[in-house]
Amino acid sequence: MDSRIVRVTPTEEYYSITWQIGIRCNYDCMYCSPNWHDSTSKHHSLETLQEAWVRIYEKTQDLNLLYKISFTGGELTTSKHFLPFVIWLRENYADKLFKLLVTTNGSATFNYYSKMFKVIDNISFSVHSEQFNEQKFFDTVVRLKQLINSSKFIHIDIMDEFWNRDRILLYKDLLDKHSISYTVNEIDYGFQTRVYPILQGNLNLEI
Repeated sequence: MDSRIVRVTPTEEYYSITWQIGIRCNYDCMYCSPNWHDSTSKHHSLETLQEAWVRIYEKTQDLNLLYKISFTGGELTTSKHFLPFVIWLRENYADKLFKLLVTTNGSATFNYYSKMFKVIDNISFSVHSEQFNEQKFFDTVVRLKQLINSSKFIHIDIMDEFWNRDRILLYKDLLDKHSISYTVNEIDYGFQTRVYPILQGNLNLEI
């Protein structure tokens, strides 16, 4: 039997990157590690983001693969440079991109996310009841679901917060009604920064 390796073929037909844009965040969830969020870090400039991408591209283009880029934070929508950056990326590297994905806490406006969906393929919204405005959040994701075409995708990551489990049932009913994908995610409280939730969120959802 010939055991020589004659070719190595990638298991996926794209180059996958998870890109943490920064850790600046407008939320302060009690279970989120300081390694993932703070309120003081400076945002990267548009030029810095563009230069970082060019370096990534130059070092990997020889693979001749499309790029799947998952952007995360912190909360990347707090940066005024993020949306211009992904618009620039789509305009200048469209034929090199497989998919662009974003994870966000949903605190930006509907208009912001509708602009984002023109250049982003998938958006995952995270539910953090300690901080968010329920009605605004779910109004936004339902309107976006109605706006986007079948090539785009919305997913909701519901944090299984121990103080909010009764309301999670409401969220699931609403998302099922509008055929919006979701999961309920277990929380590792080993990273918590305090032992109690602030509960400054506005729990005002009406169904």
